[in-house]
Amino acid sequence: MIDDMANGAKTGGRQKGTPNKATAEVRALAQKYGPDALKELQRLSKEAGSEAARVSACNAILERAYGRSPASVPFQIDLPKTETVEDVSKAVSAIIQTTAKGSISPAEATALCGLLETQRRVIELTDIEMRIAALEGKR
Repeated sequence: MIDDMANGAKTGGRQKGTPNKATAEVRALAQKYGPDALKELQRLSKEAGSEAARVSACNAILERAYGRSPASVPFQIDLPKTETVEDVSKAVSAIIQTTAKGSISPAEATALCGLLETQRRVIELTDIEMRIAALEGKR
């Protein structure tokens, strides 16, 4: 059974996306306070002094009651390695295909492509530094 889990085989359990019992209970309890938290946030938006801790508490209750905003929910996507500029190009293509299938949103794709652009620049700068060092070593 452990070997099956290590190889990615499904071993039963709850279905993907179904919260565990403790999470479901906390969410149900927190939802009772959701309307009050919204009222408090509304009050703070008009009367805020230095009530950062209260805003943080309200946000925590709202997150427990209604979940994270879609923009902050982690997701997974299989990408090829990104060790070369060519690899990064292949990864961008994979993101575009995944977006076209509807598996990730265009906003998620844009964020991932931004990370890949940073990776591409790092690769290129590293290559330039190595070439400069090689040229300086020949003098």
